[in-house]
Amino acid sequence: MLPIRDENPKPPGFKPKMTYALIAVNVIVFFFEVAYTGQFFEFSNQRAATLFYNWGAVPACIAGESSISIESIRVSCPDMSLFGLLVSTFLHGGIMHLGGNMLFLWIFGDNIELKFGRLKYLGIYLMWGIVAGLVHIVGDLNSPIPAVGASGAISGVLGAYLIMFPRAKIMTLVIMGFFTRMSHIPAKWFLPFWLVFQNLLPLFVGGFGFGAGGVAYLAHIGGFVIGLATGFLYKKMHGSEFTYGTRNPSRYGWKRDDY
Repeated sequence: MLPIRDENPKPPGFKPKMTYALIAVNVIVFFFEVAYTGQFFEFSNQRAATLFYNWGAVPACIAGESSISIESIRVSCPDMSLFGLLVSTFLHGGIMHLGGNMLFLWIFGDNIELKFGRLKYLGIYLMWGIVAGLVHIVGDLNSPIPAVGASGAISGVLGAYLIMFPRAKIMTLVIMGFFTRMSHIPAKWFLPFWLVFQNLLPLFVGGFGFGAGGVAYLAHIGGFVIGLATGFLYKKMHGSEFTYGTRNPSRYGWKRDDY
C-alpha cells in the first residue's frame, strides 16, 4: 500500500515550514553523499562504507566498544560515535531509501507540526530518531554495521499521527499483483497495517538487527512506539482540541501560536 496524501484539513494559510526544512536538509545531505561516493541509486562502494562508518549509528561503538572487527580487520571506532545517533537520521542509503522516507514525512509530518508547533516538533522529531536508534542498538549490541536513515524519526511521526488523527483518511494506492486501485483508508487501519506487515512480521521472521535488504525493523518499531506515547501524552494534555467530523477551524483548536 503506497500512501499518496492524507485528507486532514489544516487552517487556511498554514505552511509546515519545519517539515519542508527537514525534507530540504535530508535532500541536501543526500547530494553531499552523491558527491562523496560518486553513486546515486545505492551507496555501496568503499567511500560509502567509510562515510556511514564515520557518521552512521554503529551499535558496537555506541555500546562502548573502542574498536570493531570488519572482515577480520580490527578498526578503531570513531571518536564521536554517539554523535552518529543524530547525524545518521539525515543520511540515506540511496535514492529509493530517501524517496520513501520523504514521502511519508511529507504526508504525515505537516499535521504533527501543526499540533506541536515548529520548534517543539523539531525537538521531538530528533528525539524520536535518537530513541529509535537506541532501540535498534539494544537489539544488536555487538553489530559493527552502521544504521542510517530518517525512518526511525518518521516512524515516531506515524505513531503520533495514529493517536492524534485516527479518523483521518489516507488516499492509498493499493497494489495487488497486476491490479491496482485507489482507496481512502482511515489512519487507524493504514498505520497499524504498515507497522505489522512491514515491520513486526519481517522482524519475527528475520530476527533482531537488520532484516532482509538491510532494514532496521527494530528502529522502526521503537520510533513508532515512542511516537504513540508522545501522541497519547499530547492528547491527554490537549483533549479539547480533538473534535472530529467538522471543517470548522475553531473546532480543531487552531491558534496563531500553533503555526
